[in-house]
Amino acid sequence: MAFAAVFGDVLLTKAGLKPTEEVLAGKAGVLVYFSAHWCPPCKGFTPKLAEFHTKHADVKNFQTIFVSSDRDEAAFAEYYGEMPWAALPYDKRELKEKLSKKYKVEGIPCLVVLDHNGALVTKDGRSAVMENFDTAEGFPWIPPTFAEAIGNAFVAKDGSVVNLDALRGKTLGLYFSAHWCPPCRTFTPLLKQFYADMKAKDPNFEIIFVSSDKTEAEMQSYFQNDHGDYLALPFENRKGKEALSKLCGVDGIPSFAVVDSNSGKIVNANARSKVSEGVDAILADGWGPAVVGDMANGPEAAGSGINECPSIVVICDQAPPAVQASIADAMKPLGARYYAASQAKDEDPEYIFLYAKGGGPLEQLKALTQKDASAEFTEAGDKPLMLLFDIPDNGGFYVSSEHDITTANIEKFIAEKQAGSLTRKQLGK
Repeated sequence: MAFAAVFGDVLLTKAGLKPTEEVLAGKAGVLVYFSAHWCPPCKGFTPKLAEFHTKHADVKNFQTIFVSSDRDEAAFAEYYGEMPWAALPYDKRELKEKLSKKYKVEGIPCLVVLDHNGALVTKDGRSAVMENFDTAEGFPWIPPTFAEAIGNAFVAKDGSVVNLDALRGKTLGLYFSAHWCPPCRTFTPLLKQFYADMKAKDPNFEIIFVSSDKTEAEMQSYFQNDHGDYLALPFENRKGKEALSKLCGVDGIPSFAVVDSNSGKIVNANARSKVSEGVDAILADGWGPAVVGDMANGPEAAGSGINECPSIVVICDQAPPAVQASIADAMKPLGARYYAASQAKDEDPEYIFLYAKGGGPLEQLKALTQKDASAEFTEAGDKPLMLLFDIPDNGGFYVSSEHDITTANIEKFIAEKQAGSLTRKQLGK
């Protein structure tokens, strides 16, 4: 029942509705195609995907499923008429939204690849299709393990080479950066000092610089002149660089991920904010992501971000420091609870928790909410204002009437959202 749990009991085929498990029985993989007829990039990609499907679906034993973002069933039917595969029935709108959230679909066209058990292989199926268009080589494109991705050779500043065995038992920081990137040039000196401080207290810590520089000469100049006395992935290992970027979910640089070298498990894919907390805080609390995030360090907490899952954000930039501290304390029990639940299920938290006392994307969030929530901001004045952002739900957000930010009031706010008793507002542009 693995696929029925994902797509429901029935799928639409060219021969009509059929049981999901019958349509997908014995398949080596499934391509889940999020698309719509009104979307120009979709109209460009759909014929290519149809050609790919026609060439390789039988030989590679996969099925493609269309998940529609069309605005009405007539448009869906017309568009589906151009496709040679199965589809999620159009009337399953709630399931469509659930799938979009599950796979963090932020735009279309999006092609998600699942393995034979319905487990996620990659959310970047478009690239995999285009890179392997003629042969479908490697389908279903199961990504390499950490050990396979990182390779077995790392260079030090003196030119010596270190192999992976020398790093066993160490906590590894992977620093994705490039000299041409201004935010990288700001963060690199901070990381250099942090590395020196950490190595003085924990020799079982190492950093590997993973370069996005355009040439080896630029990479070497940046490494020798600006970085700490740590290691670098050889520039020629571009395949490893790309694999590590995908493994760590790198969307932009600078990015700093922490990995357990023994298991290859990513401890924290967004560890830049941990560096700003300092060595002593990390030695005390570990490298795991903070269960409550300060938006000055980015809109992230508990290993996820505001663009990926629903987020409770308390804007408190006008509040006294003691109130700001009490807000963080009120969020911690909930942040810890939702994070623990997500770890048990190996998925993103149902909610993350952030406070905004200045800096980071705060002003951008204020601007995006002004169209629908200007009255609430005016009424709040210098009191905290609690919002629930559900950006995966097409940019929706909600505003709490409570200005006393306690654990109980946060729980109440979440319960009201889940009960459907709050007024949905829309982020502006």
